[in-house]
Amino acid sequence: MRLHRSFYKKFLLGLAASLLVGNASWAAKNFCSMTLNSSDEINTFAKALQGQGFNFVELVPDNKDPRWFQRACDSGLKCDVLLISGHFGGLFFGESTSQTIDIAEMEKTSCQNSCAGILQNPKEVFLMGCNTLASQARDHRTIEQYLNVLLNDGIPLDFAEQVVASRYSQQGFSLEKRFSAIFNQSQKLYGFYSTGPLGKNAAPILQRYLKNVGNYSKHLDTLSSAPNNALLNQFKGLSFRETNPINTVPADSRNLFCALRSDDRTVQTEAVKQIASQNLVTKYFDSLASQVGGRLSIADKIDQSTRNILTKNLQQIRKNNAGLVTIEHDAIQVASSLGIIDSFQRDIEVRSLLDRAYEQRLDYSKISQICGIIREEPGFQNMTFMRLKNLSQRSPMFMLSLACYSVISPDIKDFLMSKVGAPDTEAERTIALQVLKPFWVPQDEEFLSIVLRNADSNLRARIYMSAEKILGQYKMSLLMGPGLASCTYKAIAGSEYNLGQDWACLTENKAALTPDICNYFADRNPDPENADDMRWYCWSDNKQRFLNSRPECYLLADSFKIRGNQMKQIWNCSNRDMYGY
Repeated sequence: MRLHRSFYKKFLLGLAASLLVGNASWAAKNFCSMTLNSSDEINTFAKALQGQGFNFVELVPDNKDPRWFQRACDSGLKCDVLLISGHFGGLFFGESTSQTIDIAEMEKTSCQNSCAGILQNPKEVFLMGCNTLASQARDHRTIEQYLNVLLNDGIPLDFAEQVVASRYSQQGFSLEKRFSAIFNQSQKLYGFYSTGPLGKNAAPILQRYLKNVGNYSKHLDTLSSAPNNALLNQFKGLSFRETNPINTVPADSRNLFCALRSDDRTVQTEAVKQIASQNLVTKYFDSLASQVGGRLSIADKIDQSTRNILTKNLQQIRKNNAGLVTIEHDAIQVASSLGIIDSFQRDIEVRSLLDRAYEQRLDYSKISQICGIIREEPGFQNMTFMRLKNLSQRSPMFMLSLACYSVISPDIKDFLMSKVGAPDTEAERTIALQVLKPFWVPQDEEFLSIVLRNADSNLRARIYMSAEKILGQYKMSLLMGPGLASCTYKAIAGSEYNLGQDWACLTENKAALTPDICNYFADRNPDPENADDMRWYCWSDNKQRFLNSRPECYLLADSFKIRGNQMKQIWNCSNRDMYGY
């Protein structure tokens, strides 16, 4: 249960309380929280500190606003303490909330100094999630085991590999250092260097600690650099740790960390030259890849001597991470942006990387990783019709990767159209109709007219939904018929959007719902939260069928607009058995 429905209201009350107190040392302090999973920890603080002059401010709203963190930053709120509670795997998330917060987003925001009240002002920060203050030392899990944990939580493979690299490799910043760079002005960070206790188990430990502390406001006012042994002793044996950000990541290191993330090409260039001259490329590789590896090229500003050093280091990084496709792709992107390889060589290396990825087991995790590469390589295509056919026969998940292209080749389009007309399974037709939606052109009308001749009213409606931009003039004839067809006609016939009518098309045809139908009505919905509710409705009323057709299940999952919802549905598709448990 959340402490407050609106942090804005509580923030204003906190400001008013502060203004009524003359002595600044006795002014009310803001205890901020991001409750993404368990509320046990923050409720423990709220109960123990009752009457001590703290304003408890929950930053995560009850609604599903995906911009909640930015709104909290923009509010001007200044936190004296921050507690983040959630599962952690490169981002904080929870089982009962759709909101998430990504460590990369926090890094960028901190470096831009656009959220100082929340990321720089707190004296203490509690990071109540597993591995939040992990070094790169090995623990009781292997790299493969930790990777599987992240994948089982619904985290995409490309993202998961980057998190695993931060946790276990000797390149880039450890998670402890990354959070220290984010909260660089805080005096104390508390978190876990491996797996930590559940919130319900951490709460009584915090309760005992707070009972011993007594006056927490005084504790904050007299906070020193000495270890907080009272807290450390309470969590003894539970992988708990404390770190001092300025000692963990000194100012010059953080300056480099942020300079590599800068949007200013000159600042970036000087930072790249510095890490090359000081042999720090491996240490700052994650920072290098996060921004320099994008499409913003600084190749024209890098001298040959610097380029030679970078080349040697990037080759070693790729060698050390052979098999981690995402890290290898990051190295290719960095090499391209720095002028180490030209566009021709980049295409060869990306093609080789994708070919190796396609030769691996093509489960959903691998397909999502391939998608991550395709999305970052706009227009890159390396598929013949026969290769498409062979890969689709190897794995029913393969066709999901075709949804990731921003441009499709004639071979890809011909392959998808063949699956609309004569699919081997209905799941193939569903995926093809969804993928082709932005790519239909007037010249395709002849093909569609052939398919439509033998289509029932339900399939006619689905083809219309997919190719609406070229079939709009035929809507009356195509949508003549019972059930879904007539309902769709009613939904689109009006001059204004009618949410109720769109919902009616789902509720009145729930037995016929496929992901392409669900997404048609959800995509018409201007409210991303309500649009995802439509997708949840489709799942809840068709669990058994979706679980018997996993490609369709994942197609629906990929369409969710709110990241936390997408992760939950990926978990459903990956972990629930045929009985829905």
